[in-house]
Amino acid sequence: MSEAIVSSTHPTHWGRPDIVGDLLAVAVTPGAAPPRELRIRPELYQRMLTQLPPDERAAVVGRRLIGPPPGVPVVVDPELPAFPGFEVVRARPETPSRPHAAAA
Repeated sequence: MSEAIVSSTHPTHWGRPDIVGDLLAVAVTPGAAPPRELRIRPELYQRMLTQLPPDERAAVVGRRLIGPPPGVPVVVDPELPAFPGFEVVRARPETPSRPHAAAA
């Protein structure tokens, strides 16, 4: 094995889980429609809450929103598949309005 590989410093790959950060990263993907709501399985929701500081946890439980204002609504949905355990519901794309047939 190359000595350069063995002696190089490795960046930390595994950090502490950040469920809120991961969910928001997926929800606000550049180029995708904005998130309308985030559906999440109950066990993932509970795990997410345990990672939050008490003040943030109270805000999420009380308002059912995560992320910076205006926030993304969170809906607990036990019907979602176990993997990945969440679903981003996106806003419908805005379509230009067509003239009404009667107006034509």
